[in-house]
This record gives sequence, structure tokens and C-alpha cells, in this order.
Amino acid sequence: MFSLGIDGGGSTLRIGIYGESLKCIYLLELSETANPSVLGFAQAEDLLKSTLQKTLDEAGIASSTVHYVGAGMAGAAQNPEWLNAILKQSFPDAQVTVAPDYEIALIGAHGERYGVLVLSGTGSAACGINASGDSAHAGGWGYLLDDGGSGYWLGLEMLRSATRVADGCMEETALYQQTFAHLKISSPDELISWTYNPERDNREISQMAPLVLACAAAGDKEAYRIVEEGAEQLYQLYLSVVKRLDFTNPPVMFAGGLLSSDTILRHLLMQKLNLEKVPTPKYSPVEGAALMANISKDIQPTS
Repeated sequence: MFSLGIDGGGSTLRIGIYGESLKCIYLLELSETANPSVLGFAQAEDLLKSTLQKTLDEAGIASSTVHYVGAGMAGAAQNPEWLNAILKQSFPDAQVTVAPDYEIALIGAHGERYGVLVLSGTGSAACGINASGDSAHAGGWGYLLDDGGSGYWLGLEMLRSATRVADGCMEETALYQQTFAHLKISSPDELISWTYNPERDNREISQMAPLVLACAAAGDKEAYRIVEEGAEQLYQLYLSVVKRLDFTNPPVMFAGGLLSSDTILRHLLMQKLNLEKVPTPKYSPVEGAALMANISKDIQPTS
């Protein structure tokens, strides 16, 4: 009897098969998103189904031996029935539980359905679950609406900063030249064609975040301003969740590539949260999905 966890983030798709005590039997990771808001529902469904089958085949496990399936996917929070139907087709005998990607990250990080999670990766969000089982989240609006403090947001602010310098509205710093070098362009006018290229993937903009973070860590004033503002936006998401759940000093965990590694963004957010030690998650989000499936008797199931 196995459990299967699915973590469909903004940039990667991970599927893990687990035995007792969350012992990993097999883990497959793809460097692409299955977000239906990005791919469209038909393409996202095809990718998910083919990846599920590939995982089972490579693990040498029959779908009938999977009794619990937990999944969290970016872009599926508003369409849980869509995701649930796909998983039920692939695993008709399994108990299926679906949730937003940030909820499986919370459950994995804390090892239970309790606490607060702040996430910053390709996108950003905060979520929490209190002792009564009530949940709340803030952020997670996607790159077109907000995602403040995310990798995409940092990259976009870097581009916006370059336009302000080019217009003479702001003093030039090292970040300006770093932007041109990274994009392999030589004039400000090329920013338009690069950014509005119809083939431009939002992940290409989010992949600029490490450059902003590196410049900020090196003392670039404009890069530091951007990162500090990003940390403040993440902090406001945290405060919103805490207020709505009537929390007092709840346990806090981080998720997403920009907070899971040693970055200046994480350092600034820890200062705002008065955290002396770096939060250390108990499990990864994909393990959190499998754990969610196993404790789903305590969760309202998705029908």
C-alpha cells in the first residue's frame, strides 16, 4: 500500500511515491510547470497524466497499489474538481485529496495541519491553519495581479528599475548594467522588445531574481531597496493570515526557492518576524502532499 504526493509549483512538477513513515520509494522531478493557468487545462492534464504514468512505470508500481493520493498545484486552487477528476481517473481506488500548492508546503514544513507558512518562489503567498482547523491565505494571485516578494516580482522590479534609470528619473547603480549584461542587450530600447516578446516565459523573468539578490547582498542601493520592499510585502501577507486566524506567535515556516536558501530576502524577512533561527521544514512540499493524503480523514475531502 503506497501513498503518492504531487507538488506542482510554478516552475517544477514533482511526483513522489511513499511507503510507511513517508519512506520515499521513488521521486520524479520535471523542470516545468503543470499550472493550468499557464498551459491551459488540456495541456496541463496531458502533462500530469503522462508524468503520473511515467512515475509508476519507472517505480515499477501498479496504480492499484496506491491507496492515498495528495496533490497541490499552482493554478488549480480555483478548480479543485478538475484536478480531483484527473487523479480519480488515474487512481480510481485511491482516496484523493487536493489542495493549493501552498497548503501542501505548510503541511510538509510543519509535519501537521497547523502553523503559518510564507512562500516565495516563482510566485508568493502566505497561509495558515489554526488549532480549530480554520485556514486562511493571502497572496497567490499570480504574476499578472501581484505575487509581491516573489521571484517574478523581483525580476520585474529589476526591469522597471532599468526603465526609470533610462528615463533619467533615478540614479544609475550597478544593477542597471547588470540588467543589460544578463539580458544580453545593449540599449534601453531593447528592453521593450525583450520584455514583450510573445515567446517570453514568465519564468525567464523570475530567473532574474538571483541577480537582484546578489546585487543587494553586494551593497547595491537600488537592488537592496527592491529586496527590502519584497520582504515587506511577504511580511504583510504573514500579518494578514495571523490576524484572520487570531493567532498569537504561531510557528512559522518558509517555502519556495527564495526563502529555502540563504538569501538576503530571507534574512530581511526573518528580521521583520523576529526569528533568530532559520525555520527548518520537517518535510518537502511533495512529501507534504503525501502526508496530507494520509491524514485526510481529518480533512474535509474534496468531492
